Amino acid sequence: MANQSYRATVASIRSVYGKRLRWQDYRELMSMHSVTEVASYLKNTPAYSELLREIEPAYVHRGYLESVLERSIFERDMHFCKLEQIHDTPFFRFYLMDYEVQEILKAIQFLSDENADYITEMYAWLSPYTCFPLEKLARAKTQDEIVEAVAHTPYAPVLKTFFAENTVPKDFTACEIALRSFYLQQIREDAKKIVKGSDWTALDDFIGEQIDLINLINAYRLKSMFHADADTLGKMMLPVEGKIPKRVMQQLYDAPDDVSFQQILKTTKYGRMLGTGTQGFDRQQMEKAFQTLRYRTAQNALHFSGHAAVSLYAVHFLFQVEVRNLITLIEGIRYGKSVAFMQSHLILEA
Repeated sequence: MANQSYRATVASIRSVYGKRLRWQDYRELMSMHSVTEVASYLKNTPAYSELLREIEPAYVHRGYLESVLERSIFERDMHFCKLEQIHDTPFFRFYLMDYEVQEILKAIQFLSDENADYITEMYAWLSPYTCFPLEKLARAKTQDEIVEAVAHTPYAPVLKTFFAENTVPKDFTACEIALRSFYLQQIREDAKKIVKGSDWTALDDFIGEQIDLINLINAYRLKSMFHADADTLGKMMLPVEGKIPKRVMQQLYDAPDDVSFQQILKTTKYGRMLGTGTQGFDRQQMEKAFQTLRYRTAQNALHFSGHAAVSLYAVHFLFQVEVRNLITLIEGIRYGKSVAFMQSHLILEA
């Protein structure tokens, strides 16, 4: 499909994103002392006024507000996709796949608790949209029952293979890597069917950059905190092709320590994008720099591409960052954290 087919979708995405929270909003929010104040402020912003229209700030519970904010990402994605009836096109289902993978992982994570905890954590509002019955997943108490809950979906073969090869010990991280890798490979395959030429290049570059940065963040964390060796890092990374050549990624994994890791990183495009400002950063500052770079690449993708596939994939991530920022603030206020502490954990525009 040509770009012209998606003009209304792209225009809507850019319009809604233009109402996002800015630094001034975050500064105001960080000065607040209660969930009531946060809810009241958000209710009067262009970004969240409609979403929170029915909420009475004086009575809103922290958990409920966070749930509404999480759901807002999904509802925005649905709105964008329904404008030109592209929600049933394979690639444009990627955001729903993202939530489906999250639900499967939550169910696996809480298996030892007989899924009682999962039932309280599940996004029940997803039920009408998932390709598997969410209620059946909630009732699953064994690995076999989880596979049965997602039978006849693309997730079943992934889980069958994983569970067969990893029965003891249960390795949740490895399972997450398997499902996330399948998700990324699937959306790339689906995107190739509808996105062509320079638009495909832009989308593929953006997805590749996100893969690289996820792996760099995880590798740096493991290298700096646990002095992980190359074999350990290789098993913990997404085995999906990004934009960094494999030999360079291997050099990063082989680095004897985090200082050497950063020296090798400087030779890559991401090292150049980070610039010299990260010299002397501690681990937390370095991780934030990586996360901020992910944010910047998403903004660039949204700004420079006129194709709905690129725009929607980028804005989905950008709104995830905004909601995580808000939840960080809500939790920070709840536990009486300082403004400096909260700000250090926010991913903001430069």
